[in-house]
Amino acid sequence: MEKVVQQTDYDALSCRLAAISKGYLPSVAFQVQRCNYHGYKEMHMEYLHSLKSVSRRIHSKIFRAMQNSFPVMNYGTYLRTVSIDIQINDFLKSHSKFQNVQIINLGCGSDLRMIPIIKNFTNVTYIDIDYKDSIEMKRKILDQNRALKKALESDDDGETNRYKLISCDLNDEAQTVRTLSESTSSDSPTIVISECVLCYMDDHASKQLISVVLDIYKTGIWISYDPIGGSKFSDRFGIIMQSNLRESRHLEMPTLMIYNSKETYSSRFANCNVEIKDMWDIFENDIPKEEISRLKSLQFLDEVEELKIMQTHYVLLKASW
Repeated sequence: MEKVVQQTDYDALSCRLAAISKGYLPSVAFQVQRCNYHGYKEMHMEYLHSLKSVSRRIHSKIFRAMQNSFPVMNYGTYLRTVSIDIQINDFLKSHSKFQNVQIINLGCGSDLRMIPIIKNFTNVTYIDIDYKDSIEMKRKILDQNRALKKALESDDDGETNRYKLISCDLNDEAQTVRTLSESTSSDSPTIVISECVLCYMDDHASKQLISVVLDIYKTGIWISYDPIGGSKFSDRFGIIMQSNLRESRHLEMPTLMIYNSKETYSSRFANCNVEIKDMWDIFENDIPKEEISRLKSLQFLDEVEELKIMQTHYVLLKASW
């Protein structure tokens, strides 16, 4: 199961690279008011280039997937990336006077948002956590690429005093407690990120993880992005998604139909102040009109109804405590 879940990161990376190559990312509308994303495309291309020397097989798979990305997928990647970035950057700006704010990216995979964040916010410590193989792959890529090492000001281990790569099986409660307690500060304002992480954990393990994090850190926010199965009787999105994943990947989403609505998904964070939206709501109400016009100019989108169906089945939750 671990290996199968790790493979999903390559899907996310290919989608991100496709959206970048088509101009969806970085978001011009948000970079001035929230964060400077200068060199965003270049750093992702550097990562892809170095990936080739680490694993030609994975590089070829990602490169092929990039070429087959449809507009509906690029819109989805844009919404996922930008909505999370907004939450992170707003929190960091509101905590600019704190000496140290930490970001803990659970199931980080190949995500590179630590680079612009470390560059733009000098009081941030960023911790990437994932399975051992995923962390070692990322460490090798960062270690052998001069441009990425320079951007992170990293040593030969790909780390700095502000950036850490840590391996941990988040399904193992004892290991997770030990890892977080030894590698992070319980007193610092904390941002926890989980992108399509909870959905691949069984209910017991995901509850344990949430409980552990909320017990360790005194104050912070949890930003979680996941699919939901749909709660209406006629809604077959989750059932079809599960069937496709089983047939094509031998992959399970154990809680997709348990936390199948915004209300049930929010219940996972019952002791927090929770804000939750589906991604279609974000697209319609939170993205400026000029930005939507820019997106429309990039590619012709004739699958608007398909986009709506997909994005109403993905949620972004912010839990504060």
